[in-house]
Amino acid sequence: MTLWRVTIALDSPLGTPLVGPTLFGQICWAFRDQYGRVQLERWLAEPDQIWRLSDGFPAGYLPKPLVKPVVLSTKDLDEIKLRKRSPWVLRSTWLNHRDAWSESGLSLDELSPAPENRQRRAHNVVDRRGNGTLGSGGLFFSDEYWWLAGQTETGHHVDLYVECADAESQVTELLNTVGERGYGRDASTGLGRFRVERMEQEQELSNCANATRRMSLSRGVLTPKTMLDALWRVEPHFGRVGPELSLAGVSPFKRPVLLTRPGATYRPAAHGLTGRWLTGIHPERPEIGINGLHLAIPFSEAEG
Repeated sequence: MTLWRVTIALDSPLGTPLVGPTLFGQICWAFRDQYGRVQLERWLAEPDQIWRLSDGFPAGYLPKPLVKPVVLSTKDLDEIKLRKRSPWVLRSTWLNHRDAWSESGLSLDELSPAPENRQRRAHNVVDRRGNGTLGSGGLFFSDEYWWLAGQTETGHHVDLYVECADAESQVTELLNTVGERGYGRDASTGLGRFRVERMEQEQELSNCANATRRMSLSRGVLTPKTMLDALWRVEPHFGRVGPELSLAGVSPFKRPVLLTRPGATYRPAAHGLTGRWLTGIHPERPEIGINGLHLAIPFSEAEG
C-alpha cells in the first residue's frame, strides 16, 4: 500500500463537504463505468484493494488529534476557548511536534482556526400550482463551501490523502472522473467540480520513529480489537445511493451509521485492519456498503 498526498483544485464550490465515505462511493461508480460491475465486485472483495481515504482538508492543514485530557489553568479562559475551538493544525506544526505531541505546549499561532469559508445561498421555492415562486416564505438556504487555506493565484486547494495499491495513473483518473461529473449535492447545477492538480507519494507523514499511537485522517468504524486505548468522537453519516439506482426506482436513502471523525487516535494492535467495510446498510440492496476503513498516521504523545 502506498500513501499519496493529492492536491485537488476546486473549480466550483462544494455543495457537500468532501467526506471520505461519500467520495469513495462516487469513485466506485466511476470504477464501474470504466471497468465494469464484475471488476468492481472483485476490487471490493479484497480488503487490501479497498482505498483508505481521508476527508478533504484545507491545503496545508491536518485535523487536530484527540488526545488524553490534561488539567488546564483557568487564568486565561479566552485562550482555552480558542484552543478548543480550533479543529485544524498546520501540517508543519504536526511534523515539528508529533514525536511528543502536547497541545498545551503549542502557541496559538501553531493552532489555526478553521480556514473554511461557508457561504449561504438563498433559493426560491417553486409554487407547484404553476404560479412561479412562492411570494410568502418562499426562500430556503443551503451552504456552499470554499476552502481558503492554501489559496494561491491558481485558485482554491484541498489536500486529500489516499492509501492504496493501485497505480498513480488510476487514482488520478478515477478522481478526475468524479470531479468532471461533479461531487455531492447540486452537481447537476455546477457545484462540486474539481481536478487533480498534483499527486505525490507521501513520505513525511508516514515516517515517525518510535511512534506509540496513530491518528486517523478518515471517517471510519471503531474496531476495538485493533484500535486499542482509542479516543474518538462520532458523527452520523447519512449516505445515499447514486442517481443510477435512485432513477431506477431504488430508495435513495441508506441507513444512517455512526462513524468516528478525523482526528481519532489509538494505539495500534500488532496485526489486523483498523475499521471495516460496512454492509447491510440499504433496505433493498444488501450489496451496497460504506467504506469505514481508517487511513492513519503515526505519532507519540508527550509524557506526563
